[in-house]
Amino acid sequence: MVGTMRFGIIGTGSISDWFVAACRRAGGAPVGVYSRGFDRGQDFATRHGLSLVAATMEDLAGSDQIDAVYVASPIGSHYEHVLAALAAGKHVLCEKTLATSPEAVRALFDVAASRERVLLEAVRPVHDPAYEVIAKSLARLGMLRHAHFEKCQYSSRYSAFLQGATPNPFDPASGNSALRDLGVYCLHPSLTLFGAPESFSVVGYHLSNGFGAGGTLLLDYGTLKVTCAYSKVTNSVAPSVIYGETGSLSIDSIAEPGVVIFTGLDGQSEIISSVSQPKVAGDTLHYPIETFLRLCESGAVDHPFRAQSVMAEEIMSRGLESVPGSVAPIWHLMSDVAERKS
Repeated sequence: MVGTMRFGIIGTGSISDWFVAACRRAGGAPVGVYSRGFDRGQDFATRHGLSLVAATMEDLAGSDQIDAVYVASPIGSHYEHVLAALAAGKHVLCEKTLATSPEAVRALFDVAASRERVLLEAVRPVHDPAYEVIAKSLARLGMLRHAHFEKCQYSSRYSAFLQGATPNPFDPASGNSALRDLGVYCLHPSLTLFGAPESFSVVGYHLSNGFGAGGTLLLDYGTLKVTCAYSKVTNSVAPSVIYGETGSLSIDSIAEPGVVIFTGLDGQSEIISSVSQPKVAGDTLHYPIETFLRLCESGAVDHPFRAQSVMAEEIMSRGLESVPGSVAPIWHLMSDVAERKS
């Protein structure tokens, strides 16, 4: 890649607003947008100083004014939009989650490889430097025994559901379950820090229309057990914690870690990572953009984040197979761990 990467954006929601600022901070150039509502696209372009407003997805993907596409449409549309962008020869950075089945995720990476284009799932914690600090500090904990990660965020649209409507965040057909929308922020850090589990299980709760509104994912690593709590109808108030036999690590936010504290068996605590200013929504979005730009610059189509995206979707898809009111069975991951992490 020569020069500044020019991005076209699919979607005009709040995360696309965050992306514009984060993209410029990372050294990219947002230049165009596509929205299902053309007027919304025009308004978005005016607010952010973008020169291109596409009337169709094909117009955006086929434009010679852009080099890459950022996909921030609803989860249920990700596969279609990523595929169209790759087919047009663009690199693609896609919001989590990449698709709604492991077969679809693999297919998208196969297309990206055949087109020699980079495809990256923009899971913010995976690229946050705080996790490098956390990973290096795990040795201080001795034998790891338990970790509890949680991402519970009460949806502003839940009141509409309670009043009888079915907004997209609570539509079972949207692919936007609490596991895929929020649990993914717990799952990916688990895979990043600990690798592939030996087995896993999910216990979830559902709304009256069958929508998966929250639950707990258990990842079994043998001597280490990891629980991931997620919800769209409750709020987290406690930190996420990794427990070992000689200490613990407390993480204030699993999705956007700001303060990480080591506490030894003597009860003494030490801040090992902190941000200098309070976090704001989307503040860490520039991290996956920076990774994406580096991958494109080096031509790293077969990058290591591919395997983790597939593994995460395998776990989420199988976890969502459980019917409302039931306990999901324990599944075993039969594939070689080293192969999945390569």
